[in-house]
Amino acid sequence: MKKLAFLLVTLASLSYAVEYDAVRGEMLSLSCANCHGTDGKSDAAIPTIAGLDKNYMYQTLLDYKAGKRVDTYMMQKHTKGFTDEELEQLSYYFSKVK
Repeated sequence: MKKLAFLLVTLASLSYAVEYDAVRGEMLSLSCANCHGTDGKSDAAIPTIAGLDKNYMYQTLLDYKAGKRVDTYMMQKHTKGFTDEELEQLSYYFSKVK
């Protein structure tokens, strides 16, 4: 029985997706507003991130964090300040903004 419980806990911890927390996602998104605009709707040359596919955005953020994607020094530096789970929350949040 202990082995089964251990297996279930291990499998649960390997889950890709985290539960979306709208309040947390919105709080985290405030750090993006300076460059990407309120709710990710940019009025400048910086890309709008509102409405992006959550999986695409999450992978992009992970790539910036890992140095696999190089666009601006700011994005690489900024993403390193977040956990992977926080980046996923951001991705969920911006994917829901219309």
